Amino acid sequence: MKDSSSTTIREARRSKSDPLAKTSSSRDAAQKTKSDILISIMPLYMNRIVERTKDHEFRGYLIPKAVSRMWLYVSSPEQTLKYIAVVSHGKCPGEIENQDGIGNADFNAGAGVACRAYAYEIRELYELLEPLPLKQMQSQYGVSFPQRYTYVLQRMIDDIVLEDQKRLF
Repeated sequence: MKDSSSTTIREARRSKSDPLAKTSSSRDAAQKTKSDILISIMPLYMNRIVERTKDHEFRGYLIPKAVSRMWLYVSSPEQTLKYIAVVSHGKCPGEIENQDGIGNADFNAGAGVACRAYAYEIRELYELLEPLPLKQMQSQYGVSFPQRYTYVLQRMIDDIVLEDQKRLF
């Protein structure tokens, strides 16, 4: 049987010797939400989304249906979290109605560079008023750029309020 007082003492000792040790309050702050994910995107593709010539993000994997927002980390050379997009659920080839966006027709036909398994429509796009460089994202939230995707920490959502950002569309 576990003695709760010894656990508390252990945690107290650990937090004194290691300022980054998880206490109950820091564990709470590290909670992740299932509605927001962080993904990396190349600057070229991000610019096309901002210009509205690209209206879907294509990925080789299905993102859970609970996800409604993608936090867009713009990769090298920028290396900055700059945008939040409100997105659709994953679409399969043949399900994109608007053929005009870059890659849409190829995706629907199952051909070309856009031949990925799933497409996510960018319904709304917000630009962060204070973009978050990689080093600051790592030091402030313990988060790095994802290889695939990662869920966003609740603390980030609390600190970077969507409604306070600049809505581009």
